[in-house]
Amino acid sequence: MTSLSGVWAASLTPLTSDLTPDPGRLVEHVGRLFLDGCDGIVLFGTTGEATSFSVGERIALLDGLMAGGIDPGRVIVGVGCAAAVDTVELTRSADAHGVAAVLMLPPFYYKAVTDDDLAEAYGWIFGQIGPEAPPVLLYNIPQVSGVRVSANLAGRLFGDHPDVVAGIKDSSGDLQSLRGFLAAMPGAAVFAGTELLLVPGLDEGAVGTISAAANVNAVDIRRAFESRAPADMEILVEARARLSAQALIPALKSIVAERLGDPGWAAVRPPLRTLPTPVGSALASALSSA
Repeated sequence: MTSLSGVWAASLTPLTSDLTPDPGRLVEHVGRLFLDGCDGIVLFGTTGEATSFSVGERIALLDGLMAGGIDPGRVIVGVGCAAAVDTVELTRSADAHGVAAVLMLPPFYYKAVTDDDLAEAYGWIFGQIGPEAPPVLLYNIPQVSGVRVSANLAGRLFGDHPDVVAGIKDSSGDLQSLRGFLAAMPGAAVFAGTELLLVPGLDEGAVGTISAAANVNAVDIRRAFESRAPADMEILVEARARLSAQALIPALKSIVAERLGDPGWAAVRPPLRTLPTPVGSALASALSSA
């Protein structure tokens, strides 16, 4: 089983013409990511449009990915849902395939909650899935979820549930936040949720990155991971700046579509909006020249 470290891609979710998840395209995409240097992928994270899919759709796509021969030890499954019971169901499904870990948002619909409230919710989930379930990576992305996993909460969960909580993905994009998790969870697998903090994070004790951009520039991210060279990090900064000129998920899908000559790859589920083909073509060209 691949260790929880290195370069992991927060995988896109390709869709069919009727906007259902496409396991065939996904298996091919994951294979390319592995060839480009990714240690593993995260299925159904934010970049994978997780909250746009039902529990049944997410389970079916994981089943399809495994049926396609992808090594489950190189897969982390996003299981965070607004309803804790759905998180339990998804985690059990992931456990049946022997995946490397699950990535778990806190229940995120109600915003006026305390660390004690969240600790109780996580504790209930952990009690339902049991200690034999896949390792849990907590997931902090407050700019999207609206609910922050504090360093204090993460440290508390890591200490109280050492057989369950393996680490955290911090997608705040803030180095100080990453430092807080590293201090609160000594020895845990702390991932930077952006390649922009890859080398600074590694220098402070993080284990690597789970990156959306790795869908289109995994080779460059792997190079920076291996070298830690400022020049290689500068390439990542420039590429991210180009990607950030558009909505990130449609931009990434449009680049994959252009590179493969497969317009269907650009499709996203509402409320996201597919980029017009000329915009995607220009973005793919610009990224290739970065």
